[in-house]
Amino acid sequence: MSAQDSTETAVPAGEARPAKGLALVYLAVFGGYTGQQLLSPVLPPLSRELSLTEFQLGLVMSASAAMVALTSTFWGRRSDVWGRKPLFTGALLGTAVGLFAFAVTANLGMLGVLSAPVVFVAFLLTRGVLFGGALAALPVAANSYVADVTHGTRDRVKGLSRVGASLGLGLVLGPAVGGLLGRFGLLTALYVAPVVLALAALVVLVRLPRETRHVDRPKPPKVRALDSRMWPFLVLGLAIYLSISLLSLSVGFLLQDRLHLDGATTAEYTGLVLLAGGLPMLLVQGIVVPKLGWTPLTLLRVGLPVTGVAFVVMVFAPNLAAMITASVLSGIGHSLAVPGYNSAPSLLFGSDEQGGVAGLIGSTNAVTLVVGPMAATGLYELSPSAPFAVGAVVLMAAFVFSLLHPGVRQR
Repeated sequence: MSAQDSTETAVPAGEARPAKGLALVYLAVFGGYTGQQLLSPVLPPLSRELSLTEFQLGLVMSASAAMVALTSTFWGRRSDVWGRKPLFTGALLGTAVGLFAFAVTANLGMLGVLSAPVVFVAFLLTRGVLFGGALAALPVAANSYVADVTHGTRDRVKGLSRVGASLGLGLVLGPAVGGLLGRFGLLTALYVAPVVLALAALVVLVRLPRETRHVDRPKPPKVRALDSRMWPFLVLGLAIYLSISLLSLSVGFLLQDRLHLDGATTAEYTGLVLLAGGLPMLLVQGIVVPKLGWTPLTLLRVGLPVTGVAFVVMVFAPNLAAMITASVLSGIGHSLAVPGYNSAPSLLFGSDEQGGVAGLIGSTNAVTLVVGPMAATGLYELSPSAPFAVGAVVLMAAFVFSLLHPGVRQR
């Protein structure tokens, strides 16, 4: 049976899962990324309070992404063997433990108990190795679960778009709430985040149905990155997620330096700007994309240039209003491109390969998050506009690639 046939064939009755399982998957993704994004507004000012350089913060973020890159393909195959529920539960609990240890380390650093070099190493271990390794399993389990229960292009795009919308809702609420919590101290969000993650883990453990399909296929086929159905879309994913990384880590520094803000105001304004980008991710992916019925390729070809324009606006943005405008455009563009990227290769592989596909996508995304924080902070030290200028060039190059490469054009 071909991959296309497998996407159109109903799931056997013994393997079906209740529709409410999808809602719980969306909830798990929302809770997981809300907990993660609570920290976004406070990390730049927190790093300066702890006497860490911008580049050291970039290394911490890159270490986390490196763990995602190294473990995503492993989690993908484990997802096909163990099932999605154990992966969800373990991922959420692991991220909660990692962020709690991170919060305790930051607290001790603020109290002067730990020196800056010790804090830096502890950050690498807690926020980098432990948190990153656990986080890798979350999108793999989500995308695999959705691929299991959706069939055909429209349903697959709709399901994966709503995973993105759940992530987008986390991006909306996480930075906004994190910015507000920053007004009560930079450490507050750090302790709230693991609580949110632990609660999400509890809901998944108690409510998500345990599937049985993996029992019949203990050795799923391996999906390779160089497969001609896969690698052109991974190239596009590199561009999309590199731009996300460049924006998310650079915007806090840009706000503080260009608008001459103190630490607490920087956290609040960063939350506002990221909120402006997160709202379109929620609305477009949750409502607009499912109604449009566009193919994955159309979503990519519209989303990439819109995001590229947003980065150009950010290069020249003189004030908060302009930065918010750029963030809104970026959110719209990413909201179109991401579900197109996630859906296109998924539709080209069979049901017993979806964990492998999701693992490769997760690993590829994480590679950009390894390079992205170091690139963002390194470029920022050269010029505050440099991360956004580079992001614009990368996005426009990806758009041209999507138009010209035969491996993409034929899909």
